[in-house]
Amino acid sequence: MKSILLPTAAAVVQLNKFICTEGGNPHHCMDISKIESAISSAFYPGTYPFAHGGLARVAGALCFYLTKCHAFTDGNKRTAVLTAITFLNDHGMDLQYPLDKNTNALATVVDDVAASRVNRDDLMKWFEDHKIYLDE
Repeated sequence: MKSILLPTAAAVVQLNKFICTEGGNPHHCMDISKIESAISSAFYPGTYPFAHGGLARVAGALCFYLTKCHAFTDGNKRTAVLTAITFLNDHGMDLQYPLDKNTNALATVVDDVAASRVNRDDLMKWFEDHKIYLDE
């Protein structure tokens, strides 16, 4: 079985720093333990296929927990999305969803998570329903 690459809290902090710098906003991690907790929650119990069932669903859980933990002063949703997509990409997957000048289905669903209109299980299903496999 291929090993699973897990994101680290330090990597998530660096990703947020990059996002904030690119957007011209200040970067500040309020509490790294929130990030560690979010990662632990997504990957519990830590063995494949994880409690959430399959890598796309785990990526959805990771996105959910990072969005909801509010560890940063800015860029929480963007950081959550890019961390989840990076996790998928590291394991040969990506997301395919409606995206054009008027529609970004991923941004919409993550905004709905932040506003508590979409729960963890629904986001995990959304990730599962929109996963695609990358060419090897």
